[in-house]
Amino acid sequence: MKLSHKIVMASALLVNLPLAQAEEVGGFELGANVALTTDYVWRGISQANEQWALQGGFDAKHKSGFSIGAWASNVNFKEDNTINAEDRANLELDVTAGYGGEMKGFSYSVAATRYGYPGAASILNYDFYEFDLSLGYKLPQGIDLGFSYDFSPEFFGEVGSAHHYNLNAGYSLPNGIGFSGHIGQQLFSDNDKAGDDYLYYGVSASYSLFGFDASVSYSDTDLDNSDTLGADERIFFTLSKSL
Repeated sequence: MKLSHKIVMASALLVNLPLAQAEEVGGFELGANVALTTDYVWRGISQANEQWALQGGFDAKHKSGFSIGAWASNVNFKEDNTINAEDRANLELDVTAGYGGEMKGFSYSVAATRYGYPGAASILNYDFYEFDLSLGYKLPQGIDLGFSYDFSPEFFGEVGSAHHYNLNAGYSLPNGIGFSGHIGQQLFSDNDKAGDDYLYYGVSASYSLFGFDASVSYSDTDLDNSDTLGADERIFFTLSKSL
């Protein structure tokens, strides 16, 4: 199968990225990341209609603990035929500001994120805000544990408020192979508008080679109509690099 022009460009970008680390300017540590994935899966649901996605972002972290960042990805939602082609979302652009730190093996952060979809019709009400609290702990055995809680006062599609919980764990071997797993739950205040609450889960294996991270991931949900929503079980591959 012939690769699309977008995928060829993404591959060239990944190959030609310099092997540099994050730089520090005026007390800020500047970083960037780029990724090419066979499917953009967010909370168990495909955001790219099971197609390739090119993703990337920038962030600045101050030594005081404050941080700001932006991240983008192409999207292709499973929208019904009542939505005109020119009104559909093709791009997601997220902007985040937060504060975090570490203490005796524990990590914490609080953040606010605006999920934006430039070009999508405003009547669709796709743009929304979410507030996050994350906690982490590193066990002596090298296992990383994490918990996060997110609250949105008006979720995607203007369907009312929403709560999200996620538990995750990860472990990296000395040879660069890593394993991780997560389980999460998405809850809505108005199921008539937003649809059913659901549970999602997944596992991932990654390998670091010459500054790049390659991973294979499995994801699934407990939604009854998962195939229609793009939330059925799937395996996807990602190649990424952080600077």
